[in-house]
Parts: sequence; structure tokens; C-alpha cells
Amino acid sequence: METEVKKITASETRKLRQLILRPHQRAEELIYEDDEHPDTVHFGAFIGNELEGIASLYKHIPDGIEVKDSWRLRGMATSEKFRGRGLGLLLMNRCIEHSKKMNGKIFWCNARTTAEGFYEKFGLKRIGEVFTPEGLGEHIVMIKKL
Repeated sequence: METEVKKITASETRKLRQLILRPHQRAEELIYEDDEHPDTVHFGAFIGNELEGIASLYKHIPDGIEVKDSWRLRGMATSEKFRGRGLGLLLMNRCIEHSKKMNGKIFWCNARTTAEGFYEKFGLKRIGEVFTPEGLGEHIVMIKKL
């Protein structure tokens, strides 16, 4: 089946956000700060006509790093059914490409510690200590200079 990554709306991300990232919350609770900001972009990975992966990019500056042109990856998820088939790779490449196109200097995310190895493959490095957002497990800040 054909795989395609394209821009989607914030509301289209919420089903997978809830299913994969925050099953303890209702989909309608998963409206992130700046979801609808004009700089924000949401990408969906489709297999055929089915949305099977998501990633959102926000023009956010990481704490302690005053680099104005910083892009934050948030809410990246791939459906259980298609995990390990390259959707994450496609989404990451599209997000990094978009950040560079927008003259971004920093690409960063709050990553689950279990996903650190995945992000390292794209050149992101851990900074700071492990932290645990309520109900979400251990996370770390990861950054890549563009």
C-alpha cells in the first residue's frame, strides 16, 4: 500500500494522540497549547487513506536555551498496527526538513526515555535530567542543532 506524509489539522491528530500517547485522557482533552497557532504544523502519515502516524511541530523555545528559531516536535505517534514499518522515519524527516525550511536553528522535543535511541538516529542529543510529567512516564529533553 502507498504511504504518504501530508499536512493535517490539529483535530485530526487527536484520535492517535489519545490512543497511543495519552490513553488515560479523552481525545477532546488533547488540545495542546498553540495547536492552532499559524506557525504550527501537523503532519500525518497515511497508509492508503488511513491516518496511521502523526507528528506536530511548534515554534517553541526550549527552557534555558534562548534560540529564537527553535522548533519543537510534539505528539509523535504511530498506530500499533504499523509500528516498525518506517512511518516514524518519514515523519521525523518531514519535521526536520520543515524546521530547516523555516530557518530553524534548533529542533527539539520532550522524549520518552524509551524512545531516546530512536531520536538519537536523527542526531538529537539528551540534555538535562530525566523528568516525569504526571501520568506520562519518564521523559528527557533532546535537541539537535540545524
